Amino acid sequence: MKVVFYLHRVYPESGPDDLSLKSFERVLKAIKGRFKVVPLQELLSADSGGNLASITFDDGYADNWVYAYPILKKLGLKAHLFITANRIQNAPTVRPTLSDYWSGKVSLRELFKPTSMGECHIRFFRNGDLSEFLTWEELHAMADVFTFGAHGLNHGKLPVSEEIVDFFDGKNLHRDFLFPEPELFPGKPRFKTRSTLWGRAFIPSRELLELCRSFPKEGNWKERLRQELRSVKPGRLETEREAASRIESELLETKRLIRENLGIEPDTFSWPFGHYTSLSREVASKHHSFLFTTKRGVLNGASPLELPRVPLGRDLFTALGRVITFSTPLWRLYQRFKRGKSL
Repeated sequence: MKVVFYLHRVYPESGPDDLSLKSFERVLKAIKGRFKVVPLQELLSADSGGNLASITFDDGYADNWVYAYPILKKLGLKAHLFITANRIQNAPTVRPTLSDYWSGKVSLRELFKPTSMGECHIRFFRNGDLSEFLTWEELHAMADVFTFGAHGLNHGKLPVSEEIVDFFDGKNLHRDFLFPEPELFPGKPRFKTRSTLWGRAFIPSRELLELCRSFPKEGNWKERLRQELRSVKPGRLETEREAASRIESELLETKRLIRENLGIEPDTFSWPFGHYTSLSREVASKHHSFLFTTKRGVLNGASPLELPRVPLGRDLFTALGRVITFSTPLWRLYQRFKRGKSL
């Protein structure tokens, strides 16, 4: 079986989103024990015989260099990073890593300490804060272990429906309030959102936004505002042509930044948040040969334009369970069970 595992971050201790450093190393050893671990491009071109695996990361967080890179190198393993191009720092900085700690050059306390991915998203879209992300110089330094693909420009979202989920009241900050524009104001509507690369976006009307901004925020104001908005034109959906043009522009700009900074033409792409439609898939297929989803499964028999991956999860036992499941016939049995077939 051919399996692509993925994660985003490696935390020095237990973290809110992904594996801790100790768990990451244990999981890598488990993968190495049950699979032949190969670079992603080798996996994509390999025959189906035997258990083959690749390890991938999404986004481009600094801990991929500080913590993941030294462990991968120590174990003789390769990995692949899907880069969110506008989140990579232009600073000529290369931060100390776990290797520097092992050699006595720095203390553990001096190494980069990550926060949550949710916090990173909010700080990036509100303030342009890139401190949690890699630099292009660090990506160059990682190239003996990592290969690189594309993951979009900003990892942003856009409204996809006129349905309003909530209104901003100063206490209920959610990153979806930052789209389509990052400006926050009392009464700002939070729409149902998807990735900017998903498909047709909903464009709120100026009249709707102005009413939300100016409406008195007293008493049960949210319910009264909902009633008032019934008389206002909500906005419109993009046409398919508009959406395709916007999506293609983002994909091309992502490739340009990666090409100009790393000197490569990324042939692989993974969907931010796992969000895509037939429209966006068609556009992306013009610029990338291999499109990765967040749907779980093995690559055997999968379309190169809809390739599955397996999340390692947030804790050791979940990750080890998935490694075991996808290295044995258990996965196929599970799939048959889900489809209602007899076992």
